Amino acid sequence: MRIKIAHALTWGITVAYGIGMFLLALYEGGVGAWILGSSSDDDESGAHGRFLQSNNTQNCEFPRPDGTYPPNPKCQSIPSLVSIPFINAVMAAGTNWVALKMTFYPTTFWGWEIYRFKDQPLGLFGWQGIIPTKAAKMAQKSVRMMTEKLFDVNEIFKRVDPKIAVERMKPGFKKVMDEVLDAQITRQFPPDSRFSSFVPTIKGQMMNWAEAEMPAFAEGFMQDLINSLDKVFDLEHMVVTEFTEDKMLLNKVFLTVGANELRFLVNSGYIFGFFFGLLFLPLWIFLPYWFILPIVGAFVGYITNEIALKMMFWPIQPHRVRFCCGRFTVNFQGLFLQRQQEASAVFAKLTVGQILNSRYMFHYMLNGPKRAEFRAMLVEHTNRYIDKVLGRAQTLVRAYLGEEEFNKMRKDIEEATMANVEDIFGSLYAYTDEALRLEEEIRTKMQGLPPSEFEGVLHPVFEEDEFKLIVVGGVLGMIVGFIQITFP
Repeated sequence: MRIKIAHALTWGITVAYGIGMFLLALYEGGVGAWILGSSSDDDESGAHGRFLQSNNTQNCEFPRPDGTYPPNPKCQSIPSLVSIPFINAVMAAGTNWVALKMTFYPTTFWGWEIYRFKDQPLGLFGWQGIIPTKAAKMAQKSVRMMTEKLFDVNEIFKRVDPKIAVERMKPGFKKVMDEVLDAQITRQFPPDSRFSSFVPTIKGQMMNWAEAEMPAFAEGFMQDLINSLDKVFDLEHMVVTEFTEDKMLLNKVFLTVGANELRFLVNSGYIFGFFFGLLFLPLWIFLPYWFILPIVGAFVGYITNEIALKMMFWPIQPHRVRFCCGRFTVNFQGLFLQRQQEASAVFAKLTVGQILNSRYMFHYMLNGPKRAEFRAMLVEHTNRYIDKVLGRAQTLVRAYLGEEEFNKMRKDIEEATMANVEDIFGSLYAYTDEALRLEEEIRTKMQGLPPSEFEGVLHPVFEEDEFKLIVVGGVLGMIVGFIQITFP
């Protein structure tokens, strides 16, 4: 609401300013007579107007604030005046480029941070990119958009078939159990023990039991994981944490998905800057005061950012306009919204490839804020598995080792399994990604969103601090205007 009010005030002030400057030009510059070329040395309100008359001794020069005299545009050469629209074009594109860079960079605060409001890019003294500053908020918006409109992570994981998962896990599971059992048997039956000759037989039997019970263990664990996913995995926390810690990754998502529109934001500055340069050229000719170029520069820098941003996301709904009795039809819609099919595919591929994949999800289950719940679930199934592997020999093993040593062996197997669990899951990643089909799910659902909801994919990048971006363009334009005055 504040942004809309600010925009309305800006447009109102701009229109009033334009009308006022035009009237002032007519009054102050003697426009009609000047154009016709008539003049009178005796009439102060004649061809050259009172403004020229005020400085006859300085030829065609007018004072700057510091008392020096820049050239009067009325006395400048035609090439000098013609260059003004081109300078405005370069200036507008340049201010758009700088404003865009300031949106994404630097990823960390640059400068001397004496004081800064929370989640604000500007501080005393320095700057941090708007997106990196608000990384947590931006990431939260993105993940909520996905989980509320694109997919349900619990439903997605139900696509994993535990039986197929077991088959994929076998190689990694067998490798880990071989190492675990080998270490335990070697410790319990050292080479110099009287039972050392039985070690190969004992290990072989234990591996047979382990392999026989593995399907039930893996299937039971995967089924429990799928049914209790909320207890062990927080997708929103994972995405927000990753993007907050790796702000370049968040930048990459927005820069890649909106690459075409961001290029337009910069390149449109050349067109709009040139147009407004032509529009304000008469104002500079008839009112060559020192403050005109800075004001015009501020306006051009501001308005080119404003128009470019509006064209990216507005109008939301397509509007077909017919010309020449219906022979030609032009479709008016925000540029980003026109690329919904393409942008959706890019967004899905990038997010799944970078973060929403099974490798990262399983890693986060093991190391995220709910790792205790995940480990407790895994330990429960592991202990049940150990009991089944030992089977009828459990009583004999307990009697041989003793209760304390037996419990220590179970603990060692449990810890070794936990330490190597990522190796067990490693052989499962390819199948899980194939079963989840998350990239396809995100792409198709996003392509089917109504334009009003699809806009939320990229617009939050600019919407959060849209007015600041536009103001930055205005400030930079004013600086360029002062440079033009200083170095005519």
